[in-house]
Amino acid sequence: MNDILRWAKEADLWMTSDERIAAVERFAALVRADEREACAKVCDERELPNLYGKRECAAAIRARGQEA
Repeated sequence: MNDILRWAKEADLWMTSDERIAAVERFAALVRADEREACAKVCDERELPNLYGKRECAAAIRARGQEA
């Protein structure tokens, strides 16, 4: 999460209150989830019955959001 806070500071969004920092972190989590889903959809859309790995690729991308 350090990158997210550094980027917020670079974008002049830096806030010192814990509540505001938590809001930036929640926003970043939403952006990451949206990007993961967009990437997984690319795999889904390119799936062909004779190609191995596309489904596994999409599932692996979506699973990244389940990691703690």
